[in-house]
Amino acid sequence: MAVKAKIGVLVMALLEDDYNKTAHMRPAATAAAQEIADTFAQWGEVVHAGLVEEESQAAAAARLFNAADVDLIVAMELAYTKGLVPARALLDTTAPVLVWNAQKIRRLAEDDGFDVVMLNSGMAGMPELTAVLLRTDREFALVTSLFDDPDGQRRVREVIAAAAVRRRLKDARVALVGHHFEGMTDLMFDGLSMRQEIGPVVWPVEPEKFAVRFGEIPQADVDELMAAERAKYTVEMEPALFERSVRFALALESVTREQGFDAFTAFDQVWLTDPRVGLIPSYGTGRLCEIGIPAAPEGDVNTAVAQLILQELAGQATTLENYVVDYDSQAVMFSHDGHGNPALATPGAVKVKHSIYYSGVHGFGAGFEYAYEPGPITNLALITTGYGQWRFVISEGELLPFPPRSISAPQTLFRHDTLDIAAWCDAWLRAGATHHMGAARGRWTPQLLHLARMLGIEAVVV
Repeated sequence: MAVKAKIGVLVMALLEDDYNKTAHMRPAATAAAQEIADTFAQWGEVVHAGLVEEESQAAAAARLFNAADVDLIVAMELAYTKGLVPARALLDTTAPVLVWNAQKIRRLAEDDGFDVVMLNSGMAGMPELTAVLLRTDREFALVTSLFDDPDGQRRVREVIAAAAVRRRLKDARVALVGHHFEGMTDLMFDGLSMRQEIGPVVWPVEPEKFAVRFGEIPQADVDELMAAERAKYTVEMEPALFERSVRFALALESVTREQGFDAFTAFDQVWLTDPRVGLIPSYGTGRLCEIGIPAAPEGDVNTAVAQLILQELAGQATTLENYVVDYDSQAVMFSHDGHGNPALATPGAVKVKHSIYYSGVHGFGAGFEYAYEPGPITNLALITTGYGQWRFVISEGELLPFPPRSISAPQTLFRHDTLDIAAWCDAWLRAGATHHMGAARGRWTPQLLHLARMLGIEAVVV
């Protein structure tokens, strides 16, 4: 389940000081601030500072936001506010900031008086607010819109969604079983840098834990899952190997949940020679994806994290890998040997088949074969470009109808929205994308760009 963002609401107005005498507007301004906070309640958990007029109230708001550990501070002005007021709040906090330059009225009508102006003139103080953020090198998102404009609110929700993902990453634990696949340089990363810059903790887990748990799974649980999978999918496997693969999948799930991991990756071949297991875990890692634990193959922590990000936005995510360029269709085939998320498959067309890629001491374990459901897709590669330097590589396009080939693997055909396939390949490679990528249905580039800014990392859109 996606994490809800904690939203600190900072609504400001200058009503009265030595020179301004509009305190009679305070009840109406207070009610307007409450209406704003109530609106945000549909998008997250609200921490409302009340109407903020003075520095002391702004300092109290900062303490409130810090104590609540908010994920995002939304700064708004109903009327001109001295820049020191938002400065007092924002310089004492570290949460990402959204400046929403919103007003209630479309225009000032001929018979509107000063009271209407007072509650709809936040633009008067906005240059001072954003200048404070710029001069203090504080990153912020910015939306200008009518308060009730659906498109404006959509843009606000995109920022909130990014803040919620940032929260999820800060608390996430990624299981790494064994090590990354030997020699794959794009899978190499520094775990401390991952924790500092992106958020997740990467936790090594011994393969032994899963091998022991394999023998502890009750037979009744194995039988129950086998029956459920046969009812849901077409199983084309020797019964004994399918049973062993199902038992292994339950062992993966059991240890992963017991240890509180939010994502998973393993050197898949580590169990091939272990007589207690003796097969590839492709079916089990695919099932982890399906039940909400993003899993990437080959010890690819970066892709597991990319999947976690996309799952928070879209609900489901998978790993994809570039395969064959289709110049006739101006597309490229994406796949991965046996591993993928069957929740994203074309409905009713998933097969469970033995792998044709990796044989263990007990033979070929189960994997998936299907085509991904056609429709819009967002691809995300999380990469390092230098020590402590991270980058999102993002691309959107369409998955095309693609009759699955008999290769014991999930598969699809991707076409970019505007680029021909050679230009897309050039741009994707030039951006430094890894040979694996996370992917999810839908279009999520705005949220990913906001998230990159919140994390302080680079983003390249291909």
